Amino acid sequence: MAEFPSTASLPFVTVAIGTYNRARWLGEALKFLTRQDYPMDRHELIIVDNNSTDDTRSVVESFAGAPKAPKYFFEAKQGSSHARNRALAEAKGEIILFTDDDVLGRETWLSRMIEPFLLPGNESIGVVGGEVSPHFPDGLPKWLEGQFRPFGYRTDMGPLRKHQLPSTANVAIKRAVFDHVGHFRTDLGRLPNRLTAGEDHDLMRRIQAAGYVFWFNPAADLQHVVPGNRLTFKYAMKLSYDASCSRVVERGGFPHYGVWLASRIILYTLFVPISVLIGLACFVLAQPGHGKRWLTRAAKSAGYVTESLMVLRRRLRGQPVES
Repeated sequence: MAEFPSTASLPFVTVAIGTYNRARWLGEALKFLTRQDYPMDRHELIIVDNNSTDDTRSVVESFAGAPKAPKYFFEAKQGSSHARNRALAEAKGEIILFTDDDVLGRETWLSRMIEPFLLPGNESIGVVGGEVSPHFPDGLPKWLEGQFRPFGYRTDMGPLRKHQLPSTANVAIKRAVFDHVGHFRTDLGRLPNRLTAGEDHDLMRRIQAAGYVFWFNPAADLQHVVPGNRLTFKYAMKLSYDASCSRVVERGGFPHYGVWLASRIILYTLFVPISVLIGLACFVLAQPGHGKRWLTRAAKSAGYVTESLMVLRRRLRGQPVES
């Protein structure tokens, strides 16, 4: 554990995880999360079950005798943002740490995440991010090599640049920050049938705009498990398409949104057929890996085009932008 002035002066911390049908990996994550070296009376561990149909609850209950027993909550409103907002409603911490249900780490993780908040002169810090590195238990297909990397924001503990934003896979945020900028947008975030995203980026941008300082501690590192079923061509195509749709919705709060939408439609309408043709040519030339990459780019472009057109139609009809 990092050396702090006194245990009594440490903030009370909530570690929060929203989970959906990943009981196996949640169990692996709880092996280290329930044994953190941060004082047991100064933190809590919350698991929000977001309508899982597997044995998630029994996995959580199996850790009842662990050094830090997790607290189980059930959230019926489907979506990762709903799960995280439920965690915020239940949390008692002065600092809230969000991570995923499929991470691996060390017992020093929590104390390393809190360390930057406690350094003299760091009262303006609102957010601390930690390193996240991919872990492939089933191996990595050759065509995806180079597509997964750690954040690599910096090698020592310190402030982040404006374009460097942490992820809820490994982030600590002061409770007061949420009181100031609000919670996660529920029109963004992962759903069971859609690999949508954007809730992280949206929240971080709002926090940044409010003037809070972001820090990064590479020693607070986690491994993000990426199993084989998330490394298929079909999954990559769906993820690329859905993530682009999320980006269009997320951009709704930015200035000149209409101009941005028009530029996405024009640019990516051109890029879709080009990407498809190059991808097919790669297959003909016996380079399937390159072909798959170009086709996933086509799916990404198609997501921008279709969602931008849908948003423009809703705006012309006077309807809300949210999908």
